[in-house]
Amino acid sequence: MLGCIADDYTGATDLSSMLVRAGLRVVQVFGPETNVPVSDVDAVVLSLKSRSIAAADAVAMSLHALRFLQSIGAQRFFFKYCSTFDSTPAGNIGPVAEALGDALGIKQLWYVPSFPENGRTVYCGNLFVNRVPLNESGMKDHPLNPMRDSNLVRVLQAQCKAGVDFLPLDELRSGNTSRLGDGHWIVDAIHDQDLQQIALLARDQILLTGGSAIARFWMEGKARANPAASLSAPLATVILAGSCSIATRQQIEAFKRVLRLDVIAASESEAAFEAVVEEAVSWCLENSPALVASGVDSAAVAATVARLGEKRAAELTESLFARIAKDLAARGVNRIIVAGGETSGAVVNALGIDAIRIGEEIAPGVPCVHTLREPYLSLALKSGNFGGTDFFMDAVRKLN
Repeated sequence: MLGCIADDYTGATDLSSMLVRAGLRVVQVFGPETNVPVSDVDAVVLSLKSRSIAAADAVAMSLHALRFLQSIGAQRFFFKYCSTFDSTPAGNIGPVAEALGDALGIKQLWYVPSFPENGRTVYCGNLFVNRVPLNESGMKDHPLNPMRDSNLVRVLQAQCKAGVDFLPLDELRSGNTSRLGDGHWIVDAIHDQDLQQIALLARDQILLTGGSAIARFWMEGKARANPAASLSAPLATVILAGSCSIATRQQIEAFKRVLRLDVIAASESEAAFEAVVEEAVSWCLENSPALVASGVDSAAVAATVARLGEKRAAELTESLFARIAKDLAARGVNRIIVAGGETSGAVVNALGIDAIRIGEEIAPGVPCVHTLREPYLSLALKSGNFGGTDFFMDAVRKLN
């Protein structure tokens, strides 16, 4: 069995989707105390919220996750982070990978963030997003982890104790890995064929790190997936968009029927918070499929941050979406689409979901998922940057 550790919730569903595409039967869990039905499972993906916390806390959380996965029988392991290598000078990609390697007795670690299908490629150790260097892409202004350097060797070296280098594309394609010794290795890949070659060369490794795409090729053909069960007809389908990414804003604009979440109003008092929640819940029940968004436009986001501060604005936004989702589920809504990693984590935690079965893919890296226990829901948990312009309508159709 493959045990996977993902550093955020939407990244975990992205990974789970790729593993299902590879033919595996996958369960995603939201905590290392979950009772996992492993008898008919090929991979367990453990979802953490460790991407943007203190490095020491991320390491402790990830090692706890590793021990849990070992306890349920996992023998190979994958550490999943975003294909845009979201991190800070302190971590958390390097410290977590190094700690996992130490725990497993592994001295040579490979990093494969490339996801060519979604426009993420690595060449000469530099990461590109849709052919634009990472530090010139929209990621340069990411609100939590702005990426100001496209050279992943430099980015990772600042986080790691051991040395960092890269495996060039020509050496990868020739299969020549003889010079690779101990330490950290960024692996070039610009096409899916390169990922297939990496998977072949890494076939005997027990720990690999990267984006979801390499995990698919690493495990392809290991098992056959069972179809996921469907739910009864939906009372309503709701979209909760907490992401402020350019891709999500384009998807919101295309959807048109949108309620803007007034985070500033909700900050004024407890009664005001309750009023904003009730307005959103009522509007969703009356306008299925409905979309509630906090980042409709950049000016509104900037105004909220200026008024409340970045931390308070983020915490309040997550609290609003978590409460809205909980109230909607209590009123019978059983299909919820969530955009944004932090928002997805808040919603899943609020609903008390501890495990999900991975179903049909909506877009690359974004599957339909179904809870294994009450509350019985079908969900889509989308990373902010994923999906085409019509993603929300595609997701509504797939979930219905």
